[in-house]
Amino acid sequence: MAHRAGRGLPRAVQLILVNAAMGAGVGGVVTTAALLPSGLDLASLMVASGAPWTAAALLFSGVMSTFAGLAAGTAIMLAVRRKPPDRS
Repeated sequence: MAHRAGRGLPRAVQLILVNAAMGAGVGGVVTTAALLPSGLDLASLMVASGAPWTAAALLFSGVMSTFAGLAAGTAIMLAVRRKPPDRS
């Protein structure tokens, strides 16, 4: 029998973790896309610095954590069930 990770976690925590992971993935894609075009010269600036891996790590971690928090917060806010209006 295969063990399912996160099985014991409450559904709200699972919702937050899944959306944070998806947001971090999107942040990684966006950061990679920002480094690719030569018009921005962001990649050449990082390579010319004394510690290009440190600059890349800071850029990726900052953007990925921002997108992860945004996705998790949006999922929490959209998960609220509203009471239907009283039609009396």
